[in-house]
Amino acid sequence: MAAALESLLHGLISLGIALVLAGFILATATQHGRHGNPQLAADSLHMLWSPAVFAGVGALLIANGLVRSLWLMRPRSSRVRPRVVVPPRDAPPAPARAAPAPAEAPAPPDAYSRACAELGVEPGSPWPVVRATWRRNLSRWHPDQGGSPELWSRKLAAYTLLEAWQQFEHPGGP
Repeated sequence: MAAALESLLHGLISLGIALVLAGFILATATQHGRHGNPQLAADSLHMLWSPAVFAGVGALLIANGLVRSLWLMRPRSSRVRPRVVVPPRDAPPAPARAAPAPAEAPAPPDAYSRACAELGVEPGSPWPVVRATWRRNLSRWHPDQGGSPELWSRKLAAYTLLEAWQQFEHPGGP
């Protein structure tokens, strides 16, 4: 609801700016017309595009705020309910279905251990060891230095995961 009110407020402010600008421009054009400068008066009137832009943006913001507020005030009971099918009374009973046995999902391989293995460090190695291993092999793995793009992608993903793990385990540390 706050976003809708904020949009309405910004729209009203934009319309207010448009009115003030249009007033100044019209006053200037009128003043130039009275002093015998029809060209300056016409040029001043050409500047009315600026308040028109503010007015257009204000109208869009107000419309956005109204749509948002109407959306938030819609009834919540408009959710779709599942359709229940009732069999006729003379229909034979439906055969009982056995509940499917829950399938044991294989545990995914430990991403941390796989990343350590990819870089060639032991799981639980201190961060300076991981970083030193990365820097030592960087020139061998990088595609610009003769490494394959697939190898580089795997090594970079492993290093990025271990870097994130380090930051998770030791927030604020190197």
